[in-house]
Amino acid sequence: MGEEATKTIQTRLHVASGERSWLRDARLASREIFNQTIRLKQRGYTRTEIQKEVDRDDFLRNNKCAVVGKALQTWDSYQALKDWWENQDDPDGGKPTPPSTGKSGAYPLVMAHTEGYRLTVDDDTNRVQFRISPKPYKKVKGHLRGEPDAIDDLRDAITSDEVDVGQAELLYRDGVYYLHVTVTREFDVPEPNTSDTLVGVDINERNVALTALDRETMQTKGTLVLDYGRVKQERQRYHTITKRCQEHGKASIHWKLGDKEERFTEWVLHRLSRAVVEFAEQFSNPVIVFEDMSGIRDEIKCGTYMNRRLHKLPFHKFETFVSYKATWREIPTDTVNAYYNSKTCSCCGERGDRKGRRFRCPNDECDVVQDHADRNASVNIAWREKAKLDDNESNYRTHKTQPQVRLVRLSGSGRVSRPTSSRSLAEQGVLAHG
Repeated sequence: MGEEATKTIQTRLHVASGERSWLRDARLASREIFNQTIRLKQRGYTRTEIQKEVDRDDFLRNNKCAVVGKALQTWDSYQALKDWWENQDDPDGGKPTPPSTGKSGAYPLVMAHTEGYRLTVDDDTNRVQFRISPKPYKKVKGHLRGEPDAIDDLRDAITSDEVDVGQAELLYRDGVYYLHVTVTREFDVPEPNTSDTLVGVDINERNVALTALDRETMQTKGTLVLDYGRVKQERQRYHTITKRCQEHGKASIHWKLGDKEERFTEWVLHRLSRAVVEFAEQFSNPVIVFEDMSGIRDEIKCGTYMNRRLHKLPFHKFETFVSYKATWREIPTDTVNAYYNSKTCSCCGERGDRKGRRFRCPNDECDVVQDHADRNASVNIAWREKAKLDDNESNYRTHKTQPQVRLVRLSGSGRVSRPTSSRSLAEQGVLAHG
């Protein structure tokens, strides 16, 4: 079936003509437009009224509309968070505050393709050329640099009629200008019931566990556990800093640290989701299967401390990242029941005991003495997908133990703490069965 998928391609600018100061001025103007948009929204203005009210002679009108749209998305996210907080029986922490209108730093310049910016492919050099209009009648030109795969994807998007080049954001970091370009295309993603390999995915606050089972024989093709416990550590650290600052009247620190926390979490989730998809695409006709987490936050009642930890688990965001990356590779995704996956023995189906990350099966006749609880859950997720696809709810098991699981931690080097290649992570973590 046809499904649309959008991804962001990150590139660097090599400026050949035009003033770099024009780009900085445009980013500062974007911040002023953002602040004004939020102020007007707080006063009850509609989107159309805001578009009419916000006007600048030194800023392209199309760019203004794009920046206003991004600001309103931020406002909608705040409203959703506030509504969720107000519906909690025991809300933890302070009430969410609206987006700050007091910041004076630069803000990403948002542009529409062919209006605020244009990309072309040079026939002689095969480079991707850019033209950015930060101000009326002012143009900055040059070519894009980046990872070879990213540039190839962007080049294909520009020259193909099947791919739409969408909005782009201009950012500045460590002395370098970056252009993040969104591209959208339609894919023929097969139905889950045509799959040959079932890839169960279990996620909790520390690990993402994966197990690939052959749909016909239910033999294990590969298993992998990715550790991302650093996200939990960073979130706890930011929470402690924010709480102490708020106790001393420094409430504005919430937005600064909140942005850093969100960026770090997304950075980790993007790399984890890439590893999941690359793990799955090694096998023939895979389907990636998640637990159905809808309504799980309403069911978690564990006290203030645990509620804060568990409610902030990025289940939905992680699933979204994996799903769109999988769609881009024409891999289907599906969901199954989430109950007792980590407490049910994947070998015999008996309800067992879980302590921390260790699962023990109480069945004396079962070959499983103990197993990694999250990997055990990922096997059960794949089992439930087989039952769902084959309309067989029986508790059939092969009564075979799983191969050894290898834990792979998100690692990095250098001051930016960037991880090693996700493909190498997947290759290291997969242990072939048999």
